[in-house]
Amino acid sequence: MNRSRSIVVALVSIVLGGAVLALAGFALASATPHQKALECVSSGANSCNLNFSVFPDSLAGEHGSDGGPHPDWVSYSNDDLVVPANTVVHVTIDQYDSGGSLNNAYLGTVIGTIGGVAKIDGKTVTKVDPNNVGHTFTLRGMPGNGTPILVSVPLPADGNSGTPVTLGSGQYAKPVVVTFSFKTGSKGVYEWNCEFPCGGSREGQFGFAMSTYGYMSGTLTVR
Repeated sequence: MNRSRSIVVALVSIVLGGAVLALAGFALASATPHQKALECVSSGANSCNLNFSVFPDSLAGEHGSDGGPHPDWVSYSNDDLVVPANTVVHVTIDQYDSGGSLNNAYLGTVIGTIGGVAKIDGKTVTKVDPNNVGHTFTLRGMPGNGTPILVSVPLPADGNSGTPVTLGSGQYAKPVVVTFSFKTGSKGVYEWNCEFPCGGSREGQFGFAMSTYGYMSGTLTVR
C-alpha cells in the first residue's frame, strides 16, 4: 500500500471513529482565520520551527486583552499557520488546559510525525492515556489539495501546579510542553482542529469553540 493510500485509509478511520462530529462543525465555521499569520521560523536547510499554545480560555491575548467576544472559550493561540513546502517542521505546543477522555481512543496515538513519536516534557512517546487528554492537534488534507497529509498529536491534560503563569489577563499553571516534527509536501491549504470534545454541550461537545475558526480550528498554508 503506498503512502498516499495509507493516509487516506487513516483519515477514513478517524472519521468513522467519531471525528465526523468535529469535521461537521469545522465545515460550518462561518469566519475566516482572523489572527495574525504565524510564520514558521527557519532553523536551517529545509527545516523550520513553529511554536504556539492552547489555553482553557481566551484571556491570554490572542483575541484581545479582554478575551474578545467569548472570553470563556478554549482557544489555540494561533489559527493561521504558514509553513514552507517540502520542509521539516519542528512544532512546539505549550498546553495549559485540563482535560478528560477522548471520544475516540485511537486519537490518543501519535500519528504522522517523523518517527511516529512526540515528546511530552522531554519524554519520547508514541501515545498517551486517552482518558487524560487536554486537546489534540489534528492536521489533515485529502488528495487534490496539495500532498495528502495526516498528522495528529494528543496533548496530555495539564496537571502541573506551582506559581501561576500570567499571560494577558489570564493565569495558568505551568504548561505541558509537547514537541514533534513532520514534513510538508507540495503547496496547498490544509485544515487542522482539536478532536477532544471541549466545545460546549451541543453536538457532543463539538460545537461553539470547536467549530469556530480562531479557537479550536484553523488552517495550515504550505507555500
